[in-house]
Amino acid sequence: MMKVVALISGGKDSCYNMMQCVAAGHRIVALANLRPANADELDSYMYQTVGHQAIELYAEAMDLPLYRRTIQGSSLDTSRNYSETAGDEVEDLYELLHLVKEKEGVEAVSVGAILSDYQRVRVENVCLRLGLQPLAYLWRQDQETLLSEMISSDLYALLIKVAAFGLDPEKHLGKPLADMKPYLKQLSQKYGVHICGEGGEYETFTLDCPLFQRKIVIDAAETVIHSADAFAPVGYLRFTEMHTESKDADVVARALPHGSCPCQSAIDKMTEEVEYADQAEDNQQEFTSNCDLSCQWGHDLPPSCSPRSSRGYQWICGINGLQSQEPGIQGQTWAAFTKLQSELDTRGWKMKDIILVHLYVSCMEDFVPLNTVYKKHFGKNPPARVCVQAPLPAGQWLQLDCLLHDWTEPLEEGCFHQREALHVQSLSHWAPANIGPYSQALRVDQLVFCAGQIALVPCTMQLVKAGTRTQAHLSFSYVKKVLEAVISNLTLAHVVQAHCYTTRHQDIPIIRAIWESMLRTTEEEKDLLWEPEIKPSPLLVVVVHALPKGAAVELHVTAIQDDPTKRTSCHMTTKVACGSIECHTVMSADMCSASLSLSLAVPSDNLEVTGVKEAVGATFKKAMKKMDAELVPLCARVFYKCNHSLAQQIVKG
Repeated sequence: MMKVVALISGGKDSCYNMMQCVAAGHRIVALANLRPANADELDSYMYQTVGHQAIELYAEAMDLPLYRRTIQGSSLDTSRNYSETAGDEVEDLYELLHLVKEKEGVEAVSVGAILSDYQRVRVENVCLRLGLQPLAYLWRQDQETLLSEMISSDLYALLIKVAAFGLDPEKHLGKPLADMKPYLKQLSQKYGVHICGEGGEYETFTLDCPLFQRKIVIDAAETVIHSADAFAPVGYLRFTEMHTESKDADVVARALPHGSCPCQSAIDKMTEEVEYADQAEDNQQEFTSNCDLSCQWGHDLPPSCSPRSSRGYQWICGINGLQSQEPGIQGQTWAAFTKLQSELDTRGWKMKDIILVHLYVSCMEDFVPLNTVYKKHFGKNPPARVCVQAPLPAGQWLQLDCLLHDWTEPLEEGCFHQREALHVQSLSHWAPANIGPYSQALRVDQLVFCAGQIALVPCTMQLVKAGTRTQAHLSFSYVKKVLEAVISNLTLAHVVQAHCYTTRHQDIPIIRAIWESMLRTTEEEKDLLWEPEIKPSPLLVVVVHALPKGAAVELHVTAIQDDPTKRTSCHMTTKVACGSIECHTVMSADMCSASLSLSLAVPSDNLEVTGVKEAVGATFKKAMKKMDAELVPLCARVFYKCNHSLAQQIVKG
């Protein structure tokens, strides 16, 4: 449980998020509000200011201290990623929350953001600087469902501002939200109006909810027409007289929210779907393994670097900290970053150019101390990352493989590039916040590089108490949500490369079945019509010793915004003396990105190695030729059973 200050605007969202905080077991100890310097200021990018006249009554209604500050700054830094800027209105929020933390000892901040990255990023920036945890339980929830939940939870709010086609100040101001719901749904279906008002279509003021000890009553208000536009007039209510009234004590006690957690509801549904599939398997277990994965680089070999591609990508692999004079993981992590910085300097790169990190550790118990050093080397939007435990050489505690990117060609007139990070740090019911210094995804133009996802419960950040089926389903669903958050129409069908790490070999069929099921669901939902010869990207499954938090499954994907039904794919099977080689290739519709996977399947009793290495090389060349594109291989990772004699012979060869 955390002591929470609630940022309130008077609107439904900030109020309902307070209710969610209480339902999650936290305690609201104070309220905070920023008011406009001038009466009825409507120009803030960050804050709802309409209805500010009645905010003082919130303290009385909830019997809590209210901290207010007048907005002195303006919207100076309006970029996607906010940086501390003197004179910006965000700094008013910093000063306000700094005061509340000093006075009330709060640990977390309730914020009612639903869809606004602009608002979320700025609140998270302030919270990070103050050491506070943002709680945004409404973040990216389905808006129609959310509106229904608000109304059914006895949250009583009025429309106090309208600014959208179909909303008339003379007709709709002052109407209860519950009465407006059918009409708002109609506007949403006809004109794309955000049903929760996330596009600024309308604003509300909450007069009563289960957390209120007393309800707010508006005695008098006047309608102000801010803009008499013929199609979408903007108008709002100015409250002139108001008071609070007592509520029946028994009603208040009964009405406190004890509803089920949306995260747990989703998990329960997944568990119900699989409970008859394999009950013996799907129980909570300790997920560790002897694993297949090996990273035997040998002692202190120099890093390996790929050529820099024409599109500006380069891999630098095999970064370790063996040169460290200090024993332990933190000393080696510092040494590894020193070596990495040297490699970057030699090649004209900067740390900010890293977009994806493959992190291998010899012991997952080092995860937390490693992160304390790791996070010091990246700014507010660190690269995406996937972390697994692997049998590194004796004395080596970690290894870093880094993908870097910067554009090599100057932009043509009228063109632009996009590089954006999705770095959600708020606790929510959407998907897990980051448990380390990494972003959920990095976007470079149409390519999206996702971090590894494990089955954490988003609102608690604890590993779900379930077996492999549920963990796989949950992890895959988080990847799906992350892709949608980066590019709205991106789905699992847009994945061009998918790696799944697991800790038990016997779970591989279960994991593959869930992946294929989710792909089929995506195809049905999006009505994708695949050509017979085109197949979605295969899922590559690797068995490792351990995953963060003791997870059973971690999914890591790269996706591209294209038409997946226009891709080129190829599947080849080559027989060799000891078994067979399976080869899958997938190339994007624009023919600029591709993935290629090779797997060698060998019966356990067959140790014939003759010609295998040559056959693997020949299959690779044949697959490259079939793709018929001017693509340059950037990075190859070989996963093999480190205790298998044939695998060791092939690797040595």
